[in-house]
Amino acid sequence: MGDDLSWRLRPPGSVGPEVDISVRLPVDDDEMLEGRREDETPLIKRAVPHFRGNVVYACFLLLGLGTLLPWNFFITAETYWQYKFRNASVPQNASDVEKTNLQELYTPMQVCLSQVPNFLFLFINALFSHLISQRVRLITSLTMMIILFSLTTTFTQVPTDNWQGGFFALTMFIIILINSAGAIFQGGLFGVAGMFPEKYMTAVVSGQALGGVFASGARIVSLSVGAADATSAFIYFMIAVGVMIITLGAFLYMSNTDFYKHYTNCQGPEKNEVPEKRSLGSDILIFKEIWPVGVSVCGVFAVTLAAFPALCVTIQSTSENKTWAEVYFQPVVTFLLFNVGDYLGRQGAGMIMWPRQGSKILYLMTFLRLIFIPLFLFCNKPDSSIPSVFAHDSWYILFMLLFSLSNGYCSSLCMTYGPKMVSEDKAEKASSMMAAMLGLGLLTGGLLSFAFRLIG
Repeated sequence: MGDDLSWRLRPPGSVGPEVDISVRLPVDDDEMLEGRREDETPLIKRAVPHFRGNVVYACFLLLGLGTLLPWNFFITAETYWQYKFRNASVPQNASDVEKTNLQELYTPMQVCLSQVPNFLFLFINALFSHLISQRVRLITSLTMMIILFSLTTTFTQVPTDNWQGGFFALTMFIIILINSAGAIFQGGLFGVAGMFPEKYMTAVVSGQALGGVFASGARIVSLSVGAADATSAFIYFMIAVGVMIITLGAFLYMSNTDFYKHYTNCQGPEKNEVPEKRSLGSDILIFKEIWPVGVSVCGVFAVTLAAFPALCVTIQSTSENKTWAEVYFQPVVTFLLFNVGDYLGRQGAGMIMWPRQGSKILYLMTFLRLIFIPLFLFCNKPDSSIPSVFAHDSWYILFMLLFSLSNGYCSSLCMTYGPKMVSEDKAEKASSMMAAMLGLGLLTGGLLSFAFRLIG
């Protein structure tokens, strides 16, 4: 809490009554951190309702989890989609059955059709987000995600063997729509988080990684119960729908707190409802200030999506344990390990914050991640013409751990530094631009994944 200092003053030349003036001085360390950014030096500043800070932090964490939850659940349920697009005329437990064209196409098509609308809408959000209020964008997009994912969940209980081509096309269409809504939600969320102190941006990016951990863990649990693919997928997807509904409730609660309104300047209706006039020239000036970290975050995700998951799911275990090799290897090593490492990397970036803002070491770290592409290509892929130099499972586990840690660490630093490279009034726009550059990296990686899938 802070101390209140009061004076009684009479305006110069006035014979009227004295006027009471009170100033509240925050003295608590946490309050000082919440009350201003490092680059601000106000003499007198409105006190922050700090007692809601931890609650808002938890809400940002949950919202970050919700941004990528549909994506994580779509890519992690690999065995369900392989079941849906299998050769239905052959017994499911038959051995040495070649994959169908739809089975081969699903992962690279899912990655590509996720990232094209994701980038487009992140880019549109960066340019025109000021025309629609934050609250409308976030609530509408999240509601659309819930509806579309509920539709996907329903189809787990609908027989589709007789119309696999139509179901494949419908699934791709849902993927386009759900990622378009997700991009609007993600861009808006990054814009809002950019207005808050650094730790709230860390909460968002950590929440995104935590969503992957949650999706991978839920998938492993659904597989372990031994239920049929359709039944386990139904349980799995229902969990996602429930979490997204909770996420919507968290935003509705958070957006009504005084703490949230303090940083987003929503105390008066005019701040939230009247579109702010912006020019392309001002946007270009903002981008000139943040482009180094923008290009860096683009590079981080371009490398990541080029390999994960399209290339990584082709790597097979050399273990003689059939259950591990055929059931748990991909869910545990490719998905769970990646998401755990990604989460730890993002958390570590929030605590260490090294390299510092503006350091060229960060740009070098993002460039060096290119080495992971050939490393994965030389892992065990029996059907590939490339020799399996790193055949043993331990090599793949090591590469995946370093790959995921570096993804989380570098991307979190870039997303945190971006909004802090501009003045406070430009932080939301800078954050939206960083989200658009992130989307460009995802799109680039998704397109490259087709080439590496063919090479591998």
